[in-house]
Amino acid sequence: MIALTDIELYTPRQIIPNAALLMDGEKISAYGSADRVKIPAAAQVISLPGKKAFPGFIDLHTHGLLGYDAMSAHLADVIHSFPRFGVTSFLATTITLPMDEIFVRLEEITDVLDKPHVGAKCLGIHLEGPHLSPKRSGMANSAWFHPLTKAEFEDLQKIAAGRIRMITFAPEEGGAFNLIPYLIEQGVVPVIGHSDASYEQTADWVSLGLAHATHTFNAMNPFHHRAPGVIGAVLAMPQMIAQLIADNHHVHVGAMRALLNAKGPHGVCLISDAAPFAALPDGAYTWKEYTLNIRNGSCQLENGTLAGAHALMDTGFRNLIQLVGLTPSDASICASEVPARVLGLEKQKGTLLPGFDADLVVTDENYYPHLTMVGGQVVWQAA
Repeated sequence: MIALTDIELYTPRQIIPNAALLMDGEKISAYGSADRVKIPAAAQVISLPGKKAFPGFIDLHTHGLLGYDAMSAHLADVIHSFPRFGVTSFLATTITLPMDEIFVRLEEITDVLDKPHVGAKCLGIHLEGPHLSPKRSGMANSAWFHPLTKAEFEDLQKIAAGRIRMITFAPEEGGAFNLIPYLIEQGVVPVIGHSDASYEQTADWVSLGLAHATHTFNAMNPFHHRAPGVIGAVLAMPQMIAQLIADNHHVHVGAMRALLNAKGPHGVCLISDAAPFAALPDGAYTWKEYTLNIRNGSCQLENGTLAGAHALMDTGFRNLIQLVGLTPSDASICASEVPARVLGLEKQKGTLLPGFDADLVVTDENYYPHLTMVGGQVVWQAA
C-alpha cells in the first residue's frame, strides 16, 4: 500500500489542497484532505509538498520517442521511456508502409506485448495508414495507399492478435465508410483522418457511428464557410471527438482555442502524434527512407512537411494551460479522461477516484512531470 501526501490533488469533482491519495495494489482506494484519510501504519508514505497530482496521460496517437519506433521491437523501449513524460497508457501507432512490411511490424509489436514490462501500459495498436486519401497524404507515401476492406482488416487483426483498438482511414476511399458499423462491432474505434471528405459525407458517416477525428486541422481539407469539410463536421457535431496536437507547431493557438470553445474539453482528445525522434536534440536524423530535421521543437522532412511531433503529452498539457488558457482540470480532461472514454475505459482509467487504476502523474508547479505511477507502482521519478 502506498500513500501520496502533501499534494494538490485533481479529481473530476474538486481540487483538494494538502491532500492524501491512498493506493492498494493497482487501484486507488481512498483520497481526500490529509486530515480525513486514514493511512495504515504499514503503508509506504511519499510526501510531495508543492506538487500536483493528475491522472496519468493517455496518448492514443504516438509513433515513439527518443529514437525508438513504436512500430517495431523497440516498442519495449517506448514503454520504458514514456513515464518520464507523464504518459501512463498509450496506443502504439503505425505508419504507412507496404503491406508485407506492416504485417511484419505487427508481429514485432505483438511479440513485445506478449511479455511483461515496467513502464507505461500499451493498450493496443492504432493503425494509421495505408488506408488514406492521396489528396491528404501528409508525410506518408501515397504510392502505398489503398482503401480499407473488411478482408484486409481481418488479416491485420489476426496478425495483431486482436490488439488493433483504433484505425485511422479515409472513409471516402473505395466505399470504406461501409465498414464503420462493423469496426464498432469488433471493438475498434473508427477514426476519420488524412481525408478529403465533404461536410455532408462526414455527417452521413456520423450517423453510421463515426465519432472521432485524427489530428484535427492536420491532413484534412481546410475549413471554408461554403465548404466546411471534415473540420466543419467536427466543430458542428457534438458526437465527434477531436484529436488535437497541441505542440504549437501543428495547430495555431487561435485554432486550438476555437476548437475548444466549440467542443469544450470533453470533446477534445489531446494527442502527441510524436515521431520516433520526439524529445531528441536539434539535428538531422534518418528514419526509414526519410531525413528528418529537428529544429526549435519542430520535426520536418527536407521539404518542410511536418513529420510528426517533437513534443510529447506533457508539453501539450502545459500548452493547453499556459497558451490556450484552459484550467489544469480541463486540460486533464483532454489528456486523460477523454482518451479513456474513447477506448471505453472510462470506469477504469482517466480519473483519480477510488476503484480506478492507480495511474497518475505528479507535476511541479509549472506542470513538468516529477513522478509517474502505473498500476500503483512508481515507474519514474525525477532525480
